[in-house]
Amino acid sequence: MTNNVDKIESILGFAVRAGKIIYGFDNIELLRKKRYLIILDNSVSQRLQRHCTEFAKSRHLPLLLIKHKKIEDVVHKFKCKVIAITDKQMSTAILKFANDNYEVLTSEVE
Repeated sequence: MTNNVDKIESILGFAVRAGKIIYGFDNIELLRKKRYLIILDNSVSQRLQRHCTEFAKSRHLPLLLIKHKKIEDVVHKFKCKVIAITDKQMSTAILKFANDNYEVLTSEVE
């Protein structure tokens, strides 16, 4: 189980270094980059979680909730609660390794 967590965190580390992450819901909503996966922190408010869920469903994007760790610790971005992955292979790999430490809120894929 921790093996999959380590794999997801290493994929997210690669995404950070490759510039394949959009930080924050406002940027995710405004930027015209292609998004393949949205990841939420488990400490987000119900309102933000609802907005992200509606956004993901309207765009047919999978939405993943991290339960075991804060996103800001994984991507090293202070006060970051929501990120989007802009690389299809990375997002597919993250979804493949999601386990009990992650909750898939929407699993719609284009």
